[in-house]
Amino acid sequence: MPLASRFRSLCCILMVWLGTIPAVYSAPVIQERQFKTSDGVTLSYLEAGSGARTIVFIPGWVMPAAIFQKQLSALSERYRVLAFDPRSQGQSQLTELAHDTLRRTADMDEFLRAAHIKDFILAGWSLGVLESLDYVARYHPAQLKGLILIDNSIGEGKPPAGRASSFQQTMNDPKKREPYLRKFSQDLFRSPPPPGMLQSVIDSALRVPPKTAIQLMNQPYPRTYWRETVEAQKIPVMYAVTPRLKDQADALKAKRPPELATVLIFNNAGHALFVDQADQFNDAALAFSQAAFAR
Repeated sequence: MPLASRFRSLCCILMVWLGTIPAVYSAPVIQERQFKTSDGVTLSYLEAGSGARTIVFIPGWVMPAAIFQKQLSALSERYRVLAFDPRSQGQSQLTELAHDTLRRTADMDEFLRAAHIKDFILAGWSLGVLESLDYVARYHPAQLKGLILIDNSIGEGKPPAGRASSFQQTMNDPKKREPYLRKFSQDLFRSPPPPGMLQSVIDSALRVPPKTAIQLMNQPYPRTYWRETVEAQKIPVMYAVTPRLKDQADALKAKRPPELATVLIFNNAGHALFVDQADQFNDAALAFSQAAFAR
């Protein structure tokens, strides 16, 4: 084969090979970062993407930031995305210091300051819904542009019926606690989660001390606190829930003008709906964020 033809063939092969590189190397880099709180506790968070506009995820009871892996990967193509490990959860420091609501909201404020947040959307899941609303009620962040509230009550509709609970006894019984938390972690998902995610969730749940796990469940507010906090917000709210919360979603939608309320029911997902139906959730969160930041 003439030298020129060989050169052209080699170039074609090289171009085909190089064409595969972006698919391998274009995935967003997720970095772990840390800061120290005003009471001396080292807390961690995950970060992907860049820019002046940020989406911040707050996990649920005893859960890690790593559960938002799919959001960190997908949404960071457009925005800076952070996922927080609250104290004694995920990769953050275990501590015997306070875990009450005052301390937890202070941690969130210090986290946002340490991360140099500008305009942002706050996304809370499960207990993270309540902690996010508590933070907003206490700190009134001026740069907050929207709220994403994922699968927890916001105080609408009728209160749930009271029922007997053995939760505290289970948490304090080593023989019951571990199987309970393993099952709890597995039951978050309707479909198998990505490799490694389930183990991260289980590890985070098991490392939280029983006393702390119990304290985190003790919210010192009436249901009206959450409803009134949402009602006071003049920013868009996205409420993404499973069917058990449909009545609350309908009530929220009826109260707020369409531009301030986005309601989604995830019929084929577990409590971690943003994992089970990640594409649907991410598409909705992206559209919501674009509209909220544009206001």
